[in-house]
Amino acid sequence: MSTAPLARILPLLRIPRTRLLAAVIASAATLGAAFALAAVSAWLVTTAWTMPPVLDLTVAVVGVRALGVSRGVLRWADRMLTHDVALRGVVELRTGLFTRLASRPADAISRLRRGDLLARLGDDAQEMADHVITAVVPAAVAAVMALAVLATIGPLSLLAAGTMLLSLLIATCLAPWTAHRAAGATQAAVLETRSAVVSAALEILDDATALRVAGRLDAAEADLAAAQRDHDRAVDRAAWPAAIAAAAVPLAMIPAVLGSLLAAGAVWLQGAASAGTIGILLLLPLSSFEAATALPAAAAQRARSRAAAARLVEAIGPQDADATRTPAAEPGAGRDAGTDAAAAGRAVPALRARGLDAGWSAEGRGVRGLDLELAPGTRLAITGASGIGKSTLLMTLAGLLEPLRGSVALEPARPDPESGPVAGPTAGPTAGPTAGPVAAAAHRPDPHDGEVILFAEDAHVFATTVRENLRVARGQVTDAEIRQALAEVGLEDWVDALPAGLDTMLGPDGTTVSGGERRRLLLARALVRGAPISLLDEPTEHLDAARGDALLTRLLDPGAPGGPLLPREHTVVVVTHRRDRIPPGAAVLDLEPDGRWTLTPGRPGGDA
Repeated sequence: MSTAPLARILPLLRIPRTRLLAAVIASAATLGAAFALAAVSAWLVTTAWTMPPVLDLTVAVVGVRALGVSRGVLRWADRMLTHDVALRGVVELRTGLFTRLASRPADAISRLRRGDLLARLGDDAQEMADHVITAVVPAAVAAVMALAVLATIGPLSLLAAGTMLLSLLIATCLAPWTAHRAAGATQAAVLETRSAVVSAALEILDDATALRVAGRLDAAEADLAAAQRDHDRAVDRAAWPAAIAAAAVPLAMIPAVLGSLLAAGAVWLQGAASAGTIGILLLLPLSSFEAATALPAAAAQRARSRAAAARLVEAIGPQDADATRTPAAEPGAGRDAGTDAAAAGRAVPALRARGLDAGWSAEGRGVRGLDLELAPGTRLAITGASGIGKSTLLMTLAGLLEPLRGSVALEPARPDPESGPVAGPTAGPTAGPTAGPVAAAAHRPDPHDGEVILFAEDAHVFATTVRENLRVARGQVTDAEIRQALAEVGLEDWVDALPAGLDTMLGPDGTTVSGGERRRLLLARALVRGAPISLLDEPTEHLDAARGDALLTRLLDPGAPGGPLLPREHTVVVVTHRRDRIPPGAAVLDLEPDGRWTLTPGRPGGDA
């Protein structure tokens, strides 16, 4: 498995080198204190056996006490610093992941199941934090401690140092390398099966009622149980290499212990060393491998983190997209740059589709060969049977979905004031894109630049106040503007009746409001945003006929009684099933089976 994904994801943790160095120093100091405690204790025990004057042992006794206390204190500092680094890093990582996901086309993310995406942002991101705690810091500490052990034993005996070096090479290099090689494929399977478990569980949690009504709940639970069994088997398979590698470390101690035993015997027979030195040679190897014992787990964690990094890279897209990605606009930018475009001297653009095929895949095309021009001020209604591709077309026009064929572009508006919705043939599909040059300033719609905004029918209602649910659309909106938008969609009495008015908390995803109130709240969000081109997906569903017809008329007829909901010069596209309630001045795009379509132009300017 390539290390390129890991090299790309790790910088997203944005871990300061000073914090990481502090964590390594604290961890090395902890094991250093334990190693020194073993050395001093060995010297003290064997020297005391020779019954020297008590004062000769005082320093060693105090040292043992100090090292015993400091080991616990340093372990606390080690845990605090390493987890501080990891937790800060995972916060930065998830922030970066969400930023990149928000900038990706919707079709790239839609291929992932919700549970799989949750597993990537949750468990896989956590694997990157664990990589710091379990792999990076232990590897650095093991290198430091290996040098410390050799530096301590070398002056006492070259034979003991040589066998110790051999044992350390086995424990710190060969065993982890073997564990990493063996864990490569098995750890990837662990992550994939874990993601499948999360996806199956989330499906049951989200749709338990619907599954029960459809008689599919038992089957869904059986799928979850099967996914859990697959995950358990993957974990068991991954445990074998780790167990073998972990067993290799105690086995690697044998040459070091035997070498130290031979070295101690030799110096004892030669009378070339004191009892304390012999005690150190005999007992110190037993405490010289504490850092190495963590390396097989570190190697397995690195393999797991590489697999997790590959899944995260798959989610956020190619690396070259990072360099060209447009930062997400602040919620207020859309209104400031878009609604007041005319005041700023910038014309509202025209939205043009040329030879457009829209769909999630080539097999599921919703519309084919669409040639469409939406001049400023156009009012367009899109109709068609459920599932025919209306929402998919809106997402493509908004730049959230890549066209399967053809193009969508924002271009400078034509100077002809009589221009309106323009199409090629009145029925499709067409043979190809409309001929003619594209203006030099033409560019693809970008969902982050505030010019084209899609308000989907399933847009999220956040578990926060009414005010904050509208501030999502424009951060600088005032309470007066919020109340005006709510009044325009008929929610003025509703908000006045709430216990805390605009400060009333709404339940998760609008569960404390009715379907009609939810749609109007989302429509008010669109009014607050006020983008030059607004694409609205079924904004009048779940409303009574009178209220729904009134809102539809004000959206699609700039001359409607009460005035238009959005400025006359703005382009408004509405998906609706109320075919017979569309104002006569609005253009109508009917989507038909097999990708066919029919466009009925409205009167110039969109007036009724």
